[in-house]
Amino acid sequence: MSDLGRVQPWSDAEVAARELERRLSLKVMRNEPLAGHTTMRVGGPADLLVTIRDRFALRGIVRLAAARGWPLRILGRGSNVVVGDHGLRGIVALNRSAGYELDPVQGTVSFDSGIPMAKASTIAADAGLTGLEFALAIPGNIGGAIWANAGAHGGDMAGITQSITLLRADGSEGEITAPEAQFGYRDSRFKRPEGRGEVILGATVYLRAGAPDVIKERLEEIRRWRREHQPLGVPSAGSVFRNPPNQLSAGALLDAAGVKGLRIGGAEVSTMHANWILNRGGATAADIKALHDACRDAVLAHNGIALETEIAFIGEFAR
Repeated sequence: MSDLGRVQPWSDAEVAARELERRLSLKVMRNEPLAGHTTMRVGGPADLLVTIRDRFALRGIVRLAAARGWPLRILGRGSNVVVGDHGLRGIVALNRSAGYELDPVQGTVSFDSGIPMAKASTIAADAGLTGLEFALAIPGNIGGAIWANAGAHGGDMAGITQSITLLRADGSEGEITAPEAQFGYRDSRFKRPEGRGEVILGATVYLRAGAPDVIKERLEEIRRWRREHQPLGVPSAGSVFRNPPNQLSAGALLDAAGVKGLRIGGAEVSTMHANWILNRGGATAADIKALHDACRDAVLAHNGIALETEIAFIGEFAR
């Protein structure tokens, strides 16, 4: 079998597809390539792919999959993820649950987990609320940002999150506070064993009243910085490695190790920012994984620092 060959599909796929269509009225796509649903533009097929438009459907598919023992993977905008060339077995649900409620008096916004971070930043700005401008630079959804405690430009989710609504592994719904989320640097309980099986439905953030012209200028400043410092417009998964504590940034360490411009197949380390891997056209997930590992090994050999990845490599990779 070649690197891009199919593996054995999920045996319960057709039974699951019919039940998702009948019970939840979802449109089910079979053997749908995931490359078009990730920012890196690579990835083999999902056995079943559905798009979730609201919390009702998100609750329904999580509870139904748990009751039936079906494998389920929830994807946001497909950023910070590389799907293997053999794809993903089971059900993949694209989270597009994008409702929100503003309370300008209290200075809060309650977002569904599927709303894009960039849209969340502009919703807050239009309401005259400041504190979420950093979200403009983050390509994923609110749910993924909570999961990873995403941050940029001096802000992160830990600094603004008031509460999180979630589905527990037993199917019950509840709310936790920010301290209960156990946020750390690019980390939260949802990445650790205590959060296993929990699904983020939404989050409420606390912001401050701000002058509209000041908020607008801050957003424009972030846009300018991104254009000048990041290789926008080329498929990527964003920053590849976490910044190690008490060290130079991951980008500086990679630059010092001489990996800028390194290429494997169609995957290339950006010459603008060494902590970005780009799909220059025709890259496979295997190319990206191999280049990721080569960059990590180069930094370890150069100065003895073991970089930790920010990218989740999921699905079936060539063995």
